[in-house]
Amino acid sequence: MPDETKEKLLRRTFEFNERVSQIFYSPQRLAPEFAPERAAEPRVNGGEGMSEGFDAQSWRLQVVGLANPRAFSQYTDNIAYQTAMDNQNEMKGTDQLHRTQVDAKQNPNAPPQMPPETMDRAAAPQMPMPGLLLTLDDIKRLPRVEMTTELKCVEGWSVVVGWAGARLSDFMNHFQPATRDGSAPDIANKPENLVQYISMVTPDGGYYVGIDMPSAMHPQTLLCYEMNGAPLTLEHGAPLRLVTPTKYGIKQIKRIGRIAFTAERPADYWAERGYDWYAGH
Repeated sequence: MPDETKEKLLRRTFEFNERVSQIFYSPQRLAPEFAPERAAEPRVNGGEGMSEGFDAQSWRLQVVGLANPRAFSQYTDNIAYQTAMDNQNEMKGTDQLHRTQVDAKQNPNAPPQMPPETMDRAAAPQMPMPGLLLTLDDIKRLPRVEMTTELKCVEGWSVVVGWAGARLSDFMNHFQPATRDGSAPDIANKPENLVQYISMVTPDGGYYVGIDMPSAMHPQTLLCYEMNGAPLTLEHGAPLRLVTPTKYGIKQIKRIGRIAFTAERPADYWAERGYDWYAGH
Protein backbone atom coordinates (compact mmCIF):
# COMPACT_ATOMS: atom_id res chain seq x y z
CA MET A 1 0.00 0.00 0.00
CA PRO A 2 1.47 3.40 -0.97
CA ASP A 3 2.47 5.68 1.91
CA GLU A 4 0.04 8.35 0.72
CA THR A 5 -2.85 5.89 0.94
CA LYS A 6 -1.77 4.81 4.43
CA GLU A 7 -1.68 8.42 5.57
CA LYS A 8 -5.18 9.06 4.22
CA LEU A 9 -6.55 5.99 5.99
CA LEU A 10 -4.91 6.99 9.27
CA ARG A 11 -6.25 10.53 8.91
CA ARG A 12 -9.79 9.25 8.32
CA THR A 13 -9.47 6.97 11.35
CA PHE A 14 -8.36 9.84 13.58
CA GLU A 15 -11.16 12.07 12.28
CA PHE A 16 -13.71 9.29 12.89
CA ASN A 17 -12.39 8.81 16.43
CA GLU A 18 -12.71 12.54 17.06
CA ARG A 19 -16.33 12.65 15.89
CA VAL A 20 -17.33 9.56 17.89
CA SER A 21 -15.61 10.82 21.06
CA GLN A 22 -17.43 14.14 20.84
CA ILE A 23 -20.79 12.48 20.17
CA PHE A 24 -20.51 10.27 23.24
CA TYR A 25 -19.06 12.93 25.53
CA SER A 26 -21.16 13.78 28.58
CA PRO A 27 -20.21 15.37 31.91
CA GLN A 28 -22.17 12.53 33.51
CA ARG A 29 -20.10 9.90 31.70
CA LEU A 30 -17.19 9.23 34.04
CA ALA A 31 -14.01 7.29 33.50
CA PRO A 32 -13.81 4.21 35.77
CA GLU A 33 -12.20 4.76 39.17
CA PHE A 34 -10.17 2.15 41.01
CA ALA A 35 -9.10 1.27 44.53
CA PRO A 36 -6.06 3.38 45.54
CA GLU A 37 -3.96 0.26 46.21
CA ARG A 38 -4.07 -0.55 42.49
CA ALA A 39 -2.16 2.61 41.63
CA ALA A 40 1.31 2.32 40.10
CA GLU A 41 3.86 4.80 38.81
CA PRO A 42 3.48 5.51 35.10
CA ARG A 43 6.46 5.40 32.80
CA VAL A 44 8.12 8.71 31.99
CA ASN A 45 7.01 9.28 28.43
CA GLY A 46 7.88 12.17 26.14
CA GLY A 47 10.35 14.94 26.90
CA GLU A 48 8.72 17.71 24.88
CA GLY A 49 8.39 20.85 27.00
CA MET A 50 10.49 19.38 29.81
CA SER A 51 13.69 21.32 29.27
CA GLU A 52 16.53 21.08 31.77
CA GLY A 53 17.28 23.89 34.19
CA PHE A 54 13.65 24.43 35.20
CA ASP A 55 13.36 26.09 38.62
CA ALA A 56 10.20 24.91 40.36
CA GLN A 57 10.72 27.35 43.23
CA SER A 58 10.38 30.40 40.98
CA TRP A 59 7.56 28.92 38.88
CA ARG A 60 4.37 30.91 38.50
CA LEU A 61 1.28 29.88 36.56
CA GLN A 62 0.37 32.50 33.98
CA VAL A 63 -3.36 32.94 33.41
CA VAL A 64 -4.75 35.12 30.62
CA GLY A 65 -8.17 35.54 29.07
CA LEU A 66 -10.18 36.16 32.23
CA ALA A 67 -13.38 38.18 32.44
CA ASN A 68 -12.10 40.50 35.17
CA PRO A 69 -8.44 39.83 36.00
CA ARG A 70 -8.03 43.13 37.84
CA ALA A 71 -10.33 41.83 40.58
CA PHE A 72 -7.55 39.55 41.85
CA SER A 73 -4.57 40.42 43.99
CA GLN A 74 -2.40 38.26 41.70
CA TYR A 75 -3.10 40.58 38.76
CA THR A 76 -0.19 42.15 36.94
CA ASP A 77 -0.20 44.27 33.82
CA ASN A 78 2.71 42.21 32.50
CA ILE A 79 3.05 38.52 33.28
CA ALA A 80 6.76 39.00 32.69
CA TYR A 81 7.78 36.57 29.99
CA GLN A 82 6.83 34.88 26.79
CA THR A 83 7.50 31.24 26.14
CA ALA A 84 9.95 30.14 23.49
CA MET A 85 6.96 29.00 21.41
CA ASP A 86 5.55 32.54 21.41
CA ASN A 87 8.80 33.94 20.07
CA GLN A 88 9.14 31.25 17.41
CA ASN A 89 5.54 31.60 16.26
CA GLU A 90 5.71 35.39 16.16
CA MET A 91 8.77 35.17 13.94
CA LYS A 92 6.67 33.01 11.58
CA GLY A 93 3.66 35.32 11.94
CA THR A 94 1.56 32.61 13.59
CA ASP A 95 1.54 33.56 17.27
CA GLN A 96 -0.95 31.13 18.76
CA LEU A 97 -2.62 33.31 21.37
CA HIS A 98 -2.50 36.59 19.46
CA ARG A 99 -3.97 34.84 16.44
CA THR A 100 -6.91 33.36 18.33
CA GLN A 101 -8.08 36.11 20.66
CA VAL A 102 -11.23 38.18 20.30
CA ASP A 103 -10.54 41.78 19.29
CA ALA A 104 -10.32 43.65 22.59
CA LYS A 105 -11.50 46.87 20.96
CA GLN A 106 -14.75 45.17 19.97
CA ASN A 107 -15.09 43.30 23.26
CA PRO A 108 -13.32 44.88 26.25
CA ASN A 109 -13.91 41.76 28.33
CA ALA A 110 -12.36 39.44 25.77
CA PRO A 111 -9.12 37.55 26.42
CA PRO A 112 -6.17 39.98 26.24
CA GLN A 113 -4.17 39.87 23.05
CA MET A 114 -0.53 38.91 22.87
CA PRO A 115 2.01 41.57 21.88
CA PRO A 116 2.39 41.55 18.10
CA GLU A 117 6.18 41.77 18.05
CA THR A 118 8.84 39.36 19.18
CA MET A 119 10.53 40.59 22.33
CA ASP A 120 13.80 39.05 23.45
CA ARG A 121 13.78 39.80 27.16
CA ALA A 122 17.56 39.67 27.24
CA ALA A 123 17.79 42.33 24.55
CA ALA A 124 14.67 44.49 24.77
CA PRO A 125 11.97 45.49 27.27
CA GLN A 126 8.94 43.22 27.35
CA MET A 127 5.66 44.36 25.83
CA PRO A 128 2.89 44.36 28.46
CA MET A 129 0.85 41.15 28.70
CA PRO A 130 -1.80 41.52 31.44
CA GLY A 131 -2.98 38.55 33.45
CA LEU A 132 -2.47 36.65 36.69
CA LEU A 133 0.62 35.04 38.16
CA LEU A 134 -0.43 32.25 40.50
CA THR A 135 1.56 30.17 42.95
CA LEU A 136 0.94 26.52 43.69
CA ASP A 137 -0.57 27.60 47.01
CA ASP A 138 -3.21 29.52 45.03
CA ILE A 139 -4.19 26.26 43.34
CA LYS A 140 -4.14 24.33 46.61
CA ARG A 141 -6.64 26.76 48.15
CA LEU A 142 -9.26 25.39 45.75
CA PRO A 143 -11.25 22.32 46.84
CA ARG A 144 -9.01 19.25 46.84
CA VAL A 145 -10.10 16.26 44.78
CA GLU A 146 -8.58 12.77 44.79
CA MET A 147 -9.21 10.09 42.19
CA THR A 148 -7.58 6.88 40.99
CA THR A 149 -8.06 6.48 37.25
CA GLU A 150 -6.45 4.87 34.25
CA LEU A 151 -3.89 6.82 32.24
CA LYS A 152 -4.10 5.66 28.63
CA CYS A 153 -1.42 6.29 26.03
CA VAL A 154 -1.95 6.36 22.27
CA GLU A 155 0.97 3.90 22.08
CA GLY A 156 -1.36 1.24 23.51
CA TRP A 157 -0.29 0.94 27.15
CA SER A 158 -2.20 2.05 30.23
CA VAL A 159 -1.64 2.27 33.99
CA VAL A 160 -3.80 3.04 37.02
CA VAL A 161 -2.60 6.18 38.83
CA GLY A 162 -3.75 8.04 41.92
CA TRP A 163 -4.11 11.80 41.46
CA ALA A 164 -4.85 14.76 43.70
CA GLY A 165 -5.49 18.35 42.74
CA ALA A 166 -8.21 20.85 41.92
CA ARG A 167 -10.96 20.44 39.37
CA LEU A 168 -10.39 22.68 36.38
CA SER A 169 -14.07 23.61 36.70
CA ASP A 170 -13.43 24.86 40.26
CA PHE A 171 -10.45 26.81 38.96
CA MET A 172 -12.73 28.43 36.38
CA ASN A 173 -15.45 29.14 38.90
CA HIS A 174 -12.91 31.12 40.90
CA PHE A 175 -10.85 32.60 38.04
CA GLN A 176 -13.70 33.12 35.61
CA PRO A 177 -12.98 33.07 31.86
CA ALA A 178 -14.11 35.76 29.46
CA THR A 179 -17.39 35.30 27.63
CA ARG A 180 -18.25 35.32 23.96
CA ASP A 181 -20.39 38.43 24.17
CA GLY A 182 -18.48 40.33 26.86
CA SER A 183 -21.16 39.90 29.51
CA ALA A 184 -20.43 38.75 33.05
CA PRO A 185 -19.78 35.00 33.23
CA ASP A 186 -22.59 32.75 34.46
CA ILE A 187 -20.83 29.41 34.52
CA ALA A 188 -23.63 27.52 36.25
CA ASN A 189 -26.43 28.60 33.93
CA LYS A 190 -24.71 29.73 30.71
CA PRO A 191 -21.50 27.75 30.24
CA GLU A 192 -22.04 27.92 26.48
CA ASN A 193 -21.41 31.69 26.62
CA LEU A 194 -17.84 31.22 27.83
CA VAL A 195 -15.07 31.37 25.25
CA GLN A 196 -14.96 27.77 24.16
CA TYR A 197 -11.29 26.80 24.28
CA ILE A 198 -8.32 26.67 26.60
CA SER A 199 -4.67 26.69 25.61
CA MET A 200 -2.04 25.26 27.96
CA VAL A 201 1.67 25.70 27.35
CA THR A 202 4.81 24.56 29.17
CA PRO A 203 7.12 27.29 30.53
CA ASP A 204 9.63 26.69 27.73
CA GLY A 205 6.93 26.62 25.06
CA GLY A 206 8.07 23.20 23.89
CA TYR A 207 4.71 21.51 24.44
CA TYR A 208 1.20 22.86 24.13
CA VAL A 209 -2.32 21.47 24.09
CA GLY A 210 -5.77 22.78 23.30
CA ILE A 211 -8.81 21.74 25.34
CA ASP A 212 -12.45 22.33 24.45
CA MET A 213 -14.54 23.93 27.18
CA PRO A 214 -16.95 20.99 27.72
CA SER A 215 -13.99 18.67 28.36
CA ALA A 216 -12.45 21.25 30.69
CA MET A 217 -15.69 21.35 32.71
CA HIS A 218 -15.77 17.56 33.13
CA PRO A 219 -15.69 16.67 36.86
CA GLN A 220 -12.66 14.40 36.37
CA THR A 221 -10.53 17.02 34.63
CA LEU A 222 -8.00 18.09 37.25
CA LEU A 223 -5.07 20.42 37.72
CA CYS A 224 -2.91 17.95 39.64
CA TYR A 225 -0.06 18.54 42.06
CA GLU A 226 0.14 15.07 43.65
CA MET A 227 0.54 11.57 42.24
CA ASN A 228 0.12 8.34 44.21
CA GLY A 229 0.05 10.17 47.54
CA ALA A 230 3.17 12.28 47.02
CA PRO A 231 3.96 15.63 45.39
CA LEU A 232 4.56 15.43 41.66
CA THR A 233 8.16 14.89 40.65
CA LEU A 234 9.72 17.00 37.92
CA GLU A 235 9.72 14.13 35.42
CA HIS A 236 5.99 13.62 35.96
CA GLY A 237 5.08 17.27 35.54
CA ALA A 238 5.71 19.21 38.75
CA PRO A 239 4.60 21.67 39.91
CA LEU A 240 1.28 21.30 38.04
CA ARG A 241 -0.06 19.05 35.30
CA LEU A 242 -3.36 18.35 33.62
CA VAL A 243 -5.16 15.05 34.16
CA THR A 244 -8.24 14.26 32.11
CA PRO A 245 -8.94 10.51 32.01
CA THR A 246 -11.49 10.74 29.20
CA LYS A 247 -8.61 11.68 26.88
CA TYR A 248 -5.33 10.08 25.90
CA GLY A 249 -2.10 11.03 27.63
CA ILE A 250 -1.01 13.32 24.81
CA LYS A 251 -3.56 15.86 26.10
CA GLN A 252 -2.44 15.61 29.72
CA ILE A 253 0.24 18.27 29.61
CA LYS A 254 2.94 18.22 32.27
CA ARG A 255 4.56 21.28 33.86
CA ILE A 256 1.89 23.81 32.88
CA GLY A 257 3.31 27.30 32.50
CA ARG A 258 0.34 29.14 31.04
CA ILE A 259 -3.41 28.72 30.88
CA ALA A 260 -5.12 30.94 28.31
CA PHE A 261 -8.85 31.14 27.64
CA THR A 262 -9.47 31.78 23.96
CA ALA A 263 -12.33 32.24 21.52
CA GLU A 264 -10.92 30.02 18.76
CA ARG A 265 -9.43 26.56 18.75
CA PRO A 266 -5.76 26.85 19.76
CA ALA A 267 -2.74 25.02 18.45
CA ASP A 268 -2.00 21.53 19.76
CA TYR A 269 1.40 19.85 19.59
CA TRP A 270 0.32 16.39 18.49
CA ALA A 271 -2.60 17.57 16.37
CA GLU A 272 -0.01 19.46 14.32
CA ARG A 273 1.77 16.13 13.88
CA GLY A 274 -1.21 14.17 12.60
CA TYR A 275 -3.22 13.07 15.64
CA ASP A 276 -6.82 14.15 16.09
CA TRP A 277 -7.22 17.38 18.06
CA TYR A 278 -9.86 16.04 20.45
CA ALA A 279 -7.88 12.91 21.47
CA GLY A 280 -10.76 11.34 23.39
CA HIS A 281 -11.34 7.64 24.00
